[in-house]
Amino acid sequence: MAPESAVGALHQALADDATLLTVADVDWQRFAPAFTARRPSPLLGELADVQRVLEQDHGGADADGRGGDAAAQLRARLAQANESQQNRILLELVRTEAADVLGHATADVVRPRRGFVELGFDSLMAVEVRNRLARHTGLRLSTTLLFDFPSPAALAQHLRAELAQELSAEASTSVAAVLNELERMLSGLSTDDVDGVDITERLQGLLTTWSGAQVRMASAPPEAGESAAAAMDSDLESATSDEMFDLIQREFGKF
Repeated sequence: MAPESAVGALHQALADDATLLTVADVDWQRFAPAFTARRPSPLLGELADVQRVLEQDHGGADADGRGGDAAAQLRARLAQANESQQNRILLELVRTEAADVLGHATADVVRPRRGFVELGFDSLMAVEVRNRLARHTGLRLSTTLLFDFPSPAALAQHLRAELAQELSAEASTSVAAVLNELERMLSGLSTDDVDGVDITERLQGLLTTWSGAQVRMASAPPEAGESAAAAMDSDLESATSDEMFDLIQREFGKF
């Protein structure tokens, strides 16, 4: 504590005739989440500063639940990877951040199935890893994350499951956005600018191809239909906006 703060607190204690008190300069932003990681703390619960910190705490993700550049880069890598590759990427991330918080130069000591408690993590260190992972993934993560998923392997699988849901939703939104943009572009075209017959034929061709795929899936055996649907969904969900525009431009040309 700075001497000025200590002297000021002493003067206040003497003025108030306080005989039983504790004076401390606490970084609540760091201490409160760690102190309450496993259970609520009545000792701190009535402090206004602590209440504000706990209400706002989400581990370093942005206000909209997204991270910054690091999260965008990680999500881009995951979007191009299969499930096994995603698990490896996230396991490497967990081990690297855990090792750094522990003070190790490499992640070798952080074995995938070795427990965090066994590795020497306390509540403060667990919250620090949570904060780092939140910034890297853009996810809102609980302060009890390392206790709920007590090994790097278990934690990496949890992160992949959480991110898979968001990546799927983002991909679906991306496809819808491309279709909306196509609709906007078509509605703004003049018959003097393009060949309306050619555009109509190409749109009908796309619709026929899509409808045919739906019919084939409907008439296939259940397991085959599910596999085909999953494959088609995967292709659409993994397609970026640029890839969708490339597909449209191959069909219609640039207009």
